[in-house]
Amino acid sequence: MRRVTAVRGLPLVLAGLVLTGCKQTANLSKQEVVVTFGTGATQADHARVWALCQHIDGTQVEPLVTKSKYPATLRSNVRFRVDHATNFQLQQLFNCLKKDVTVAGYTSGDSSDN
Repeated sequence: MRRVTAVRGLPLVLAGLVLTGCKQTANLSKQEVVVTFGTGATQADHARVWALCQHIDGTQVEPLVTKSKYPATLRSNVRFRVDHATNFQLQQLFNCLKKDVTVAGYTSGDSSDN
């Protein structure tokens, strides 16, 4: 009887493992662009760039964190989600970011560690 119960429960266990695996890989499709600023950039500069480039289709600006006890958080607080952006839309975002002299660059990639 125990063997029959264990065999019947096996598909449920396997289904649970598959669903757990799907949940773990769901973040792999989340892409973002993180803006880096020059050393003299202020939070006002960050807010200006954040507002300047949030109109581009296919991108979604993330909330601007303006208060944190961690300096690294404030240095990289301008972020754009680009999960569904086309190459053209990404280029529009990059061109917009280049318009501001305080922007030193940007990195793009997955945001799975967030």
